[in-house]
Amino acid sequence: MSNDKYLLPFGDALRDFLNDGSVSKSDLRGIVRRRGIFVNIEDKSSYIPILVRTGITPLELLDLSGNMKVRETNPKRQTQSIKCESESTDLINAIPVDYDAQAVIKKEFSNYRLLGAPSFKRVEKDSNHVELDFEIERFDHTQPWNKNTTYFSGKVKFKKKEDTLDINISLSHTSPETKEVANKIAADYIKHLKESGCIKSNEKVQKIRFMDFSNKNRINFLQSLSQKQLNNELFFKDTKDIGFCPEASDSFPEKISWMQEKVSNLVIQGKKLHSTFFFKDVNLYEHIQIHKVEASYSFDFSEYGGSCDISFEFPEFSSKKEKESELVIKVTRVHFREGLLNPSKEKIKEILLSQLENSKLEMYKQYSLQTAISDTTADVVEPQLIPTT
Repeated sequence: MSNDKYLLPFGDALRDFLNDGSVSKSDLRGIVRRRGIFVNIEDKSSYIPILVRTGITPLELLDLSGNMKVRETNPKRQTQSIKCESESTDLINAIPVDYDAQAVIKKEFSNYRLLGAPSFKRVEKDSNHVELDFEIERFDHTQPWNKNTTYFSGKVKFKKKEDTLDINISLSHTSPETKEVANKIAADYIKHLKESGCIKSNEKVQKIRFMDFSNKNRINFLQSLSQKQLNNELFFKDTKDIGFCPEASDSFPEKISWMQEKVSNLVIQGKKLHSTFFFKDVNLYEHIQIHKVEASYSFDFSEYGGSCDISFEFPEFSSKKEKESELVIKVTRVHFREGLLNPSKEKIKEILLSQLENSKLEMYKQYSLQTAISDTTADVVEPQLIPTT
């Protein structure tokens, strides 16, 4: 790692650092006042020239760096599954004693490195529920000296369902690099599970992809997944954001004919979007390729509660029209109720994403093209007009 991090900035480098939006006016005012200096106009631009001329001490640099408001990483969740062959084999036993995650993710000319020696561990002492937490350090030398090294976390989780013998795979990532690491570790662990006889050698991982649904059932799937969360832990309130594009077709319904050859992608934001004609008129379903739904919820656990927004999206389809894009779910907003002892936002996001794990796979089995349910017999989800509180 470069030693630039340990050098005191001066001149233009210091000016750029102090001008960063993450350094507040009050931070700079505190340093200047401790030196016995007061300014006539209390503005950030008044303090910066003083500090650039006089410089800052190592302790002042540490204080400023520690107080910088770093944008919180937002975990994104992908869910996969694979059939298990053996009832007796525990997942934890398939992990080699000398498991080396560093060797698994090794890559030439990489812009990141895996920190430490992460390994799989039991969750709540369950030998059939294991997870691996990891953190990477990413380097970007095109960024200023104080931002060219960043840290991102990720998680890989495997859980065997005793009733169906399915193994559910959950991948959490906070950057493209952690997504790459999570996929490599998951693929390597599946290889060990096959070698141990827990999974058939020709068994393939089932992913929730855009191409796995007809246009009609993709709408049903996203509606069901976003709206049928009606318990205290996660209660659906409203659909606030939808993204879709028209399907190329010669027989386009008159109702949305204005979209044909004119609209390549459409994002609508508002309230009660699940009650618009795009969702209410079933005849339009086959002509709409929906790729995103964002909804608002309330959540209420025993010790904390509040509201949140959750996004359900096939991101590579919306940006590149890639039909193999996997479903990605992320919590885009969290607000806690006042007067409660609340956990960190990072922790509650993981808890909320976990609430969707089982229903996500169940609804995939109901609506995907790989099931026996045809488009003509699949149930249509009626829009739910749930009053907000």
